Amino acid sequence: MEQTIEEKTAAAVLQKSVSVRLGGRCYEVSPPSIATLIEVSALVSQLPKNQLDSKQVFESALAAAKDCMVLGKIIAVLILGAKNTRKHYLFGIFPNRHAEKFARRILYDSSPSELAQAFASLMAQMQIADFFALTASLIEVNMLRRTREAVAMTASGA
Repeated sequence: MEQTIEEKTAAAVLQKSVSVRLGGRCYEVSPPSIATLIEVSALVSQLPKNQLDSKQVFESALAAAKDCMVLGKIIAVLILGAKNTRKHYLFGIFPNRHAEKFARRILYDSSPSELAQAFASLMAQMQIADFFALTASLIEVNMLRRTREAVAMTASGA
């Protein structure tokens, strides 16, 4: 049964978790943190920049597939959250081996349709509009600050 817009809104406001099914397993996924959004953004930037040809879907999909191992990492970060995908040590941050194994399991055990469905479901929960509004306003503040500094430097140089 399809959820109503009111039910979807209530779930978003109450930050309810979402169930995602991959490789025969069901995962409960909490709403993302800003760190998760940043980590996913960094991983998405690693995807190939190839343009897929709609007339040659088979060939272009196979040509791009070799560079798409990062898809498992993206889904793993969305499910586990950024906090659970890295280990923090005294001298730096290192990848969490359990998260890497989880990403590989996602790729090996899930069908392309399962991955696409899970990704769409998780992206709907990511509050992208709120994150965009936050970053856009901060970028605007940063641009205004630079303008004021430039004006102050020009005035003192005259």
